[in-house]
Amino acid sequence: MERYLPVSKKRNSSSSLEKITGSANGNGTLYSEEDSNLEENDFSWGDYLEETGTRAVPHVSFRHVEISIRSNFQPGMKLEVANKNNPDTYWVATIITTCGQLLLLRYCGYGEDRRADFWCDVIIADLHPVGWCTQNNKVLRPPDAIKEKYSDWTDFLIRELTGSRTAPANLLEGVCIAIIHLL
Repeated sequence: MERYLPVSKKRNSSSSLEKITGSANGNGTLYSEEDSNLEENDFSWGDYLEETGTRAVPHVSFRHVEISIRSNFQPGMKLEVANKNNPDTYWVATIITTCGQLLLLRYCGYGEDRRADFWCDVIIADLHPVGWCTQNNKVLRPPDAIKEKYSDWTDFLIRELTGSRTAPANLLEGVCIAIIHLL
């Protein structure tokens, strides 16, 4: 399969793009001699599509992105997440930020310490609403790195969750439904 890289919104009839073959992976690449002089902002997809008489792929072709953008996950919401070092256990995490279908999470108990923040993909991660572990007889245990930080984790979680926003179950159920529709 050949791969093309558009390089300039100014197109000369034949000399602005050249097809180069024989790359290590066998894919062709388009580039111009002017490549080294181009800035990122010099390229316009709209101009490129118009000049080449092509159309953009419709947004519905990327349902996983559409779903995550509409998912309504918000920073500050709490979730129960599989414990990275012990996947048979779970712990409460806070959403720090969202980026498409990705969530940046921090396990509760780390406070403002960002060193243990981690990204997870909403589509494939083992995420659940707060209370899911209790309803499903799963173990809720803090990560090993902070296990000794508090003497009473139950008391800590009660304080941490009181007045907090938890991710509604329907957000997480919607993700599961979306996965089924994508398959």
